[in-house]
Amino acid sequence: MADLRTEEEQIEAIKNWWKENGRSTVLGVALAAVAVFGWRTYQDFEQQKAETASAIYQNLTGAIQLQPGEELPQERRATAEHLAGQLKSDFSASAYAQFAALWLAKSAVEAGELDRARQELEWVLAQQPEPEVQQVASQRLARVLAASEQYPQALAALGDAPRQGFEATFYEIKGDILLHQGDIDGARRAYRQGIDLAGEEPRPILTMKLDDLAVAEES
Repeated sequence: MADLRTEEEQIEAIKNWWKENGRSTVLGVALAAVAVFGWRTYQDFEQQKAETASAIYQNLTGAIQLQPGEELPQERRATAEHLAGQLKSDFSASAYAQFAALWLAKSAVEAGELDRARQELEWVLAQQPEPEVQQVASQRLARVLAASEQYPQALAALGDAPRQGFEATFYEIKGDILLHQGDIDGARRAYRQGIDLAGEEPRPILTMKLDDLAVAEES
């Protein structure tokens, strides 16, 4: 009888606990299920977005792919610009959008539209891209600003020091800007630094520019 009473007491305790806590327990389980479902739905949505952005970017690269000596036809350029604009507007947080903007800047430079190129490169930098993309965009922006004769702004865009792997191009651009400003000694130092940091990798352009400075001083 004692065992039976104990079991009855246990059952009654369970009933009482369920009356007090059952509703909140069910609600907690339901909320957990909703959270899991929501997270999986979000992941599926993000995956679908990434796949869509990738497909658009592949179409873009296909449109701008050229054979040696071939110029991009206007119709394909218009298609590529439309696809790049779609990536920027619909998938602005993706790396594909940043690559698209880099191409738009290049296309603008080829068309002589330096202000539009500057805007595209500034857009890339505003997205806080990966360091390598940031370095490429900064160096290209410096070149665009220098081509517009905005030399102080070009130096500011270039920054104080390059990332590893970008040294030679960095100091070449810096030397070019300083040379345009009339700072021949500064340009020479920049070119030499680029050559030194390149190590054993030959940098014929930097060597040629350094030699040209020496010839100009002798003449």
